[in-house]
Amino acid sequence: MASLSGLASALESYRGRDRLIRVLGYCCQLVGGVLVEQCPARSEVGTRLLVVSTQLSHCRTILRLFDDLAMFVYTKQYGLGAQEDAFVRCVSVLGNLADQLYYPCEHVAWAADARVLHVDSSRWWTLSTTLWALSLLLGVARSLWMLLKLRQRLRSPTAPFTSMYQAARAGGQAEATTP
Repeated sequence: MASLSGLASALESYRGRDRLIRVLGYCCQLVGGVLVEQCPARSEVGTRLLVVSTQLSHCRTILRLFDDLAMFVYTKQYGLGAQEDAFVRCVSVLGNLADQLYYPCEHVAWAADARVLHVDSSRWWTLSTTLWALSLLLGVARSLWMLLKLRQRLRSPTAPFTSMYQAARAGGQAEATTP
């Protein structure tokens, strides 16, 4: 009963619903793809699972139509990252810029697919996917840099434990707040 209650409370939040939709979508895509490719007798079930995966992906796209304001507020609060070193600041600001540009590009692509706008959606999907990939790469570079710095601090006998803890905690909180 406690796990059911935990699931219900997770589904009450946007982030919890998004995680569940994402996991279900990826599971349907994986199982559906395997069934279509490996089990010809079950290819119809696999095809249906791939359709469900596509619909869940569309659901997430529509829900992201409302993420612009939250991302803008996050980017504004972050500013230029005055408390971080120059590399982390630069990578984070570029990542925020990529995220800020990603959302409107995805919205235009979605609107073109929905025939609200009369433009070629494939170019907008390509641009939004490129911005998404850039954001991911910048996030990986930021994380690797932070790990390198934390490792250097751990090896340094003069580094106080509390400053290492605060740096790790601040890095973890920044990672958790980006989309």
